[in-house]
Amino acid sequence: MRGLLATFIGLFLFCSQPMAAKLNEISGAVAYTEKVLFDYTKDGVRNNVQFWLEFKGSPALGDREDAGYKPESGAIHYYLVDMDNKKQVDNWLMGFSMMEEPPPSGPYPMTDIHVSGNTATFSAFGMSWTVIDGGEGYVKDTVTIDDGFKSRKMKMFGGDLSVLATHMAAVAENKSCAECHKKPTTDIWAAGGKHATLSCGECHVGHPPEEEHSYTACMECHEPHSDQMGEESCAHCHRAHTAAKVTHSYNVPSQYCAACHQEAADELAESRSKHSDIACVLCHQETHKATVTCQYCHGAPHPTHVMKKIGICAACHHTAHDLESARAK
Repeated sequence: MRGLLATFIGLFLFCSQPMAAKLNEISGAVAYTEKVLFDYTKDGVRNNVQFWLEFKGSPALGDREDAGYKPESGAIHYYLVDMDNKKQVDNWLMGFSMMEEPPPSGPYPMTDIHVSGNTATFSAFGMSWTVIDGGEGYVKDTVTIDDGFKSRKMKMFGGDLSVLATHMAAVAENKSCAECHKKPTTDIWAAGGKHATLSCGECHVGHPPEEEHSYTACMECHEPHSDQMGEESCAHCHRAHTAAKVTHSYNVPSQYCAACHQEAADELAESRSKHSDIACVLCHQETHKATVTCQYCHGAPHPTHVMKKIGICAACHHTAHDLESARAK
C-alpha cells in the first residue's frame, strides 16, 4: 500500500490538475491483554505471552471516475508476543478453534473506513469500531467496539495507534520543492508517519546557501527519549523523511537503547555473563526489533547438528539478557 501511495503522490506532484482529496490512514498495533501464561505451542510449556491486534487501513482516495483513484483497503491481524523468547508469533490460535490447523492470524478485512482528524471508524467482524489517536503511545488512544447491542472500550496494555488525515492541498504546497527534490518527497509519503502530514516549509526554514542551518532542529518539536540525549542523538536511529522507520548505526550507545528498553537493560546489567559487556547493537543490528541468532556468534562446544536448530539455545540458556538464571537451575 505504501508503494502504491508513493507512486500516486509522485504522479500527483508533477501533474497540473490537483485533486480535492485527502490522504487518510489508520495504522499501528496494540496489546489487548496483560502478560499471561499460555501454552501456544502445545508442548506442555506455558510461556509468558501478550496478545496484540494490528490495524492497517485507508479509505478510498479520490473519486471512482478519476484516473488516480485508489479503492478502500484495510485489514486487521492478530498475533502474540512470546515475552520469554522475545519473538512475535503468527497463527497461534490452535487452542481456540475446532479446525485441525490453526486459523490464520489474518488478514481480516476492514470495511467502510472513514477518517476525520484523529478519529477513524470502520467495520470488522460484523461490529463497528471507533479508534481515536490520542498522541504518541497507547495511554491516550481509545478503541471502542459496538456489536449492535452494547458499546465497550477495549483495554490496552502497550503499543500505539496512528490516525492521519492530510489534505491533498497540503501536498500541493510541496510541488515547487519536489521539482528538484523528487526522492525526499517520494520517501516521506511512502514511509508515512506524522512527518508526512507536514509541508516542506515547516521543517526547512530556508535554502542553502542563503541559510546555513536551513532546517528546524528536531528538539524544537520532539522531546528526547532520555536526558542523556541531545540534538545529535536523533540521527543515530531516525531520518527526517522516513522517521517512522527506525534504523540504527553500528555505534549507537547502549544507554540510548535503555531509554525505551529499560527492563531489558536492567536484566542484562544484572547478569554476570559476558553478554553484559556487549553493546546492544551487536545483537540488534541496523533495524529496530531485529535480532541475530545465537549461531551468529556461537558455534562450539555443541555439535554442529545441535547448533543448526534455531531457537534451541533458550531451552538451556534462558534468554540472551539473562543467562545466569539458567545456570542457577
